[in-house]
Amino acid sequence: MMKPKRSLLSPLTSRSWLLLGTWLERKGLSGLAETCYRNLIATDADGSAQASLRLAQSLLEDQRFRDAAAICEQGLKVSPRDARLWCALGAARRQSADMPGARQAYEQAIACDDKFAAAWSNLGEWHLAANDAPAALAALDRALQIDQKLLQALNNRSAALYELARFDEAEEAARQAMEIYPDVAALHVNLANALLQRSQAQDAAREYRRALELDPQSAEAQIGLSTVLGESKRLAAALEFIEHTIAVKGENAQRLAALASAQQAKGDWEAAEATSRKLLDLQPNNIGALTTLASCLGNRGDHRGAIALQEQALALQPGMSAVYSNIAFAATYVPDLTQEELFAYHEEWGKRFEKPVAPCTEIAAFDRTADRPLRIGYVSGDFGTHPVGFLIRDVLPNHDRDRFHVTCYSMMRASDPVTEAIRASADEWVEALFMSDEALTQRILDDRIDILVDLSGHTAYNRLPVFARKPAPVQASWIGYFHSTGLRRIDYFITDPHTTPADTRQVFSETPVWLPHTRFCYAPPAYAPGVAPTPALAGEGITFGTFNRIDKLVDPVIAAWVRILNRLPASRLLLKAGSLENDSTCEALTRRFEAAGLDRSRLELRGPSPHPEMLAEYADIDIALDPFPFNGGMTTLEALWMGVPVVTLAGESVVGRQSTAALANLDLRALVFDDVDAYVDGAVALASDIDRLSALRASLRDRMARSPICQPARFTHDLETLYRAMWQAWCRGEKLGTAVQQSGPLSLRRVLHVGCGPTDIRSLPPLFQRRWQEIRLDIDPGVRPDVVATMLDMAPVESESVDAVYSSHNLEHLHPHEVEVALREFRRVLKPDGFLLLTCPDLQAVCRLVADDKLEDAAYVSPAGPIAPIDMLYGHRPAMAKGNLYMAHNTGFTARTLQRAMEEAGFGSVTVEPRSGFALWALAYQGRAEPQRIAADKAAGFP
Repeated sequence: MMKPKRSLLSPLTSRSWLLLGTWLERKGLSGLAETCYRNLIATDADGSAQASLRLAQSLLEDQRFRDAAAICEQGLKVSPRDARLWCALGAARRQSADMPGARQAYEQAIACDDKFAAAWSNLGEWHLAANDAPAALAALDRALQIDQKLLQALNNRSAALYELARFDEAEEAARQAMEIYPDVAALHVNLANALLQRSQAQDAAREYRRALELDPQSAEAQIGLSTVLGESKRLAAALEFIEHTIAVKGENAQRLAALASAQQAKGDWEAAEATSRKLLDLQPNNIGALTTLASCLGNRGDHRGAIALQEQALALQPGMSAVYSNIAFAATYVPDLTQEELFAYHEEWGKRFEKPVAPCTEIAAFDRTADRPLRIGYVSGDFGTHPVGFLIRDVLPNHDRDRFHVTCYSMMRASDPVTEAIRASADEWVEALFMSDEALTQRILDDRIDILVDLSGHTAYNRLPVFARKPAPVQASWIGYFHSTGLRRIDYFITDPHTTPADTRQVFSETPVWLPHTRFCYAPPAYAPGVAPTPALAGEGITFGTFNRIDKLVDPVIAAWVRILNRLPASRLLLKAGSLENDSTCEALTRRFEAAGLDRSRLELRGPSPHPEMLAEYADIDIALDPFPFNGGMTTLEALWMGVPVVTLAGESVVGRQSTAALANLDLRALVFDDVDAYVDGAVALASDIDRLSALRASLRDRMARSPICQPARFTHDLETLYRAMWQAWCRGEKLGTAVQQSGPLSLRRVLHVGCGPTDIRSLPPLFQRRWQEIRLDIDPGVRPDVVATMLDMAPVESESVDAVYSSHNLEHLHPHEVEVALREFRRVLKPDGFLLLTCPDLQAVCRLVADDKLEDAAYVSPAGPIAPIDMLYGHRPAMAKGNLYMAHNTGFTARTLQRAMEEAGFGSVTVEPRSGFALWALAYQGRAEPQRIAADKAAGFP
């Protein structure tokens, strides 16, 4: 007998409902899939368990936890021995914060099937959430005995080992899991967390970054990376997430470690210290907590306490080079160490981490031609708005590219305008932050670097382990650190006779070699405001101050400063530092000054601000007090540039003589003192002589600008001479001794900067910032130009004596009949092959704005403030309102009329182009110029 055909409307079988629901789920139609599963549960008792499980899993994914629990409970009434349903019920209850119910469900699943690996894994995760790491590890190990590749168990096992403070095993567990699952973000996060416990921040950052590549939404990876890299923009969100997680899930070691690190990175030192101590109560051997707590102690001047904590961490993990770098760095702050004791800390780094590593043998085969072009490699994590960035920014563009090829190996965490300026000046730029020591060593070898220069020492993100491998024939330590590195394979320590005198007691593993004048080449930022009048002239007493980090304010410094202020009852002390944005840090520092005898009303504390604003705040300080034994470096140079005299105590160490060297180069040795009593007396004496103080303030910027510290072309030439001598010594199989390597004559082209104003060389186009000598000409003697003259009569400048003339927004101040006179004066002083670079307002562009009735609307913002069309037509109104009638405009040009005026004045090749900022830019040559030269000069000179 034949079976009747099934109608299309006939009821579906249990299997059909299940298959249809599964298919709909895969298509993203979860609502319809849920209907299928519910139909099956309602109509077929035999198939309800499987349907209940699928529906519960779907509801869990949709975060409908209570609905999922209800479905599981309904299914278990039919199939009470279904281990999978019990496990799903446990997950639903746990997500609903029913922790006891979740545990009961997991244990029931195991009772139904003790070979069910997922149930053991979930139970282990439950114990982990309940801060019972031993029980968690036991359950997870049982799960992995059943299923060696169970991802959830592998992931949680690494976390459990971390909670048990078995950090080496936690790292190994994460690495083993990643061999099976290389592309799971959570495993990379676990590995990063374990690496942080070995103070391998760089490797940890690399793993966090990889986790984010795999899962851009991983909050744990985002928090870890932003904390390790100190990304202030993301730290607030990181802190909020960690605090919320702790509030919901409770405290455990990993969460407390992340919280302490984020608090430290944000500068909340008191909170970071409290969290670190709480973590150490849980895990006395938590290295992250020990190192974070050490930073907290150092921030309040307890550097011996910080060293003790770092040594405790090192005893737990002897192979952590970064921790011992922290110890060596902290030692430079301790006031009563001898030079031998200070060196011993650094030498120990070399014994521990350099001696066991074999040097690269490949360098023996390098070409030993003494005079060939050299490949220089600079290694730093501070190519940005940082002392290193400002000290190297003007050096790189002044390197002679025919004789030196420059590669920068950067560990920068982010980029800023200084970074971009340095990058633009390098021949090659290598992002090395996430490169392992082995990979970076090989890259340097592949790049055939002849001289490798360290610009970090034992500071953050250093690559001393790479220098220990010696991937370059010659290695040197220069700026960025302030003591011998302790490495024998770094051949030279670049210093100067003022920082390291001939009779020095400083001790080095390297050979100290001298630059003639200074080891610093300061690049003042173009946005630095002018020097303000002496604040004390307002009659409110002397304001002493410092913008140095507060970890330099050890007890002897505070005692000396209180002595100074108490001898001048009307004086006050202004301190500004990044960590002073935190109220608890401010209160702790204030109490230290009170304990030393200073009334808190005489102390003003300021937190961080953008660099331009920070420089402007020097207008509030009469005298800068230099800390000791850790002097200011960049802080001293910035204070001097802003006209603030610095009183310093000359120490014995490199860092203790930084300010001494700066003042010696300005011929201001009278501000350098040899003992604390003289230092106190000297500060009081200077504060008591307002006329001397004001005269000094008025002269400081000019002294700086003319000193060797601010002569980048000369400085770089001296540095290159030293590099060449180092190389030639290596070629001979020798090493230099401590002596100045005398530089030959430096041939510089000369640019006459017409209408220079009070600004520095950074106001010149980049074309003139590399191996050019600036001759400053201005009508105003108050800006201290080299030549006081007008554009109409530049008689003090000899005919055919300069290679270029640069005139920015000057021509429009002349009357029409005077324009040709000025242009002919420009031609007169130019050499036959010289050129003029000139800029002035573009009246054609300005008139378009006027036609749109925008005469007084700001067209753009200049360093002098908003500029409106009326300012471009008639002159800068704010300046003229102050009586500066030189700023009146008496003529104007379009591109066509300016070109005609320059040609009528006798110039040969003339190019005029409108550019941004409503300006015309003109390039004109004394004679005819080749198109290639015009193109090159235009590319370098026009914005």
